[in-house]
Amino acid sequence: MNLHLTEKKVLSTILEHQMIRSGEYIIVAVSGGPDSVCLLNILFQLRERLNVSLIVAHLDHGLRPGEDEKETEFVTMLARKRNLAVAYEKASQLKKVHGASLEEKARVIRYQFFNSVLDQYHAHKVALGHNMDDQAETVLMHILRGTGIAGLSGIPPTREDRYIRPLIRIKREEIHAYLREKNLPFMMDSSNLDKRYLRNKMRLELIPILLRYQPRLIEHLDDLAFLCRHENRYMELEAERQLQAMIFDSSGLSLDICLANLKNLPVPLQYRIIRKAIAMTKGNLRRIDMRHIREIIELTSNSKPQVKINLPGDLTVKKVYERLRFSLGSEIQTSDFSYTIDSMGRFPLKEINKVISFEELTRKDFEGYAPSPWEGFFDLKAIHWPLMVRNFRAGDKFMPLGLNGFKKLKDVFIDNKIPSEERSAIPILENRGEIVWVCGIRVDNRYRVKEDTQRILGCKIE
Repeated sequence: MNLHLTEKKVLSTILEHQMIRSGEYIIVAVSGGPDSVCLLNILFQLRERLNVSLIVAHLDHGLRPGEDEKETEFVTMLARKRNLAVAYEKASQLKKVHGASLEEKARVIRYQFFNSVLDQYHAHKVALGHNMDDQAETVLMHILRGTGIAGLSGIPPTREDRYIRPLIRIKREEIHAYLREKNLPFMMDSSNLDKRYLRNKMRLELIPILLRYQPRLIEHLDDLAFLCRHENRYMELEAERQLQAMIFDSSGLSLDICLANLKNLPVPLQYRIIRKAIAMTKGNLRRIDMRHIREIIELTSNSKPQVKINLPGDLTVKKVYERLRFSLGSEIQTSDFSYTIDSMGRFPLKEINKVISFEELTRKDFEGYAPSPWEGFFDLKAIHWPLMVRNFRAGDKFMPLGLNGFKKLKDVFIDNKIPSEERSAIPILENRGEIVWVCGIRVDNRYRVKEDTQRILGCKIE
């Protein structure tokens, strides 16, 4: 059987994007409008060449009494003529669905329906009737609302290896010409004439005006979407690669990335990496716009070592010395704690979820230890029980190992680039009012193990 030119173009699109594999079950979304009727007929003509089975899916949104019922009857008739099964559902909870607009709510309901039909029939793909004009309208709508290269990419031919758009390279006028030639009836959706919706207003008013200036507007916007889609895919992969290479820590509700690495990249990559870091932290990009990304870029160049901004969705972005930290929720300061230790052993520090342990070592034992920042060794002869373990207090000072004089602990924290919100979680070992060890950072010079020290106190934080 010879194929119609439009059918050949659709087949070419399917093969180019590897939309369908032999033996698959394809759900065809059919509203009854011209695009979906054209899609159904072309896929029906191609079913043997592609070796696929088709199932018709129709959702009644319940927004146009009388008209919806006629569409349902019409779609059922189309399926029956082709001996195809029909999956049907009437949306009864549309107004209860989360969404900013009726269009968005309807879209959510539609995709929930498609997913349920895929599961019900153990099908592989859902074929949707978006065409080249839809693509052009989407790109133009994104331009009007404000967008970047991702928005200019428009509607992808395939998504999630689950949703396919075989008509994406076919213009609307070609669809109507095909329907006329094949003498295929279709239904007209009255809501497509409602100018309260931006897409309808553009299609009915703006695009006809623009076509007077550029008759090939639809093709040019489609080409733009094609180029932007491929460039966007490349940039996204590169941004993901760069982000993974600069992550310091992604534990809990925060994400730390290397500030120097970020600032060395071109600005377009910086923007994408920041967006990805936000999405990793809060799970989405809702309420985040270009203004917020610019604020974060400006934050990275701030001369202060620690500075932060609060963004929508309880998101905080903070410059912490050489790191850029993305975190959810308010910073939780560790409450003050103080423990009296009067013997060797292990003792929990519940406020910071750690354990401190003490043991006596011989000189021989000490010399066999490998150094670790979370282990401290002290001249036991200089220690007087009981000891105290507490956290940072304003005015703390000690004599860091290697220095002959005193230094404020706050300055030591700054030298070691310890974020201010983390300082209260660092345990401090104290002997008779003198700091012995700032755990994980520095031993006090007065309590160090000397050449003649024989009895040694070993202390470990776990």
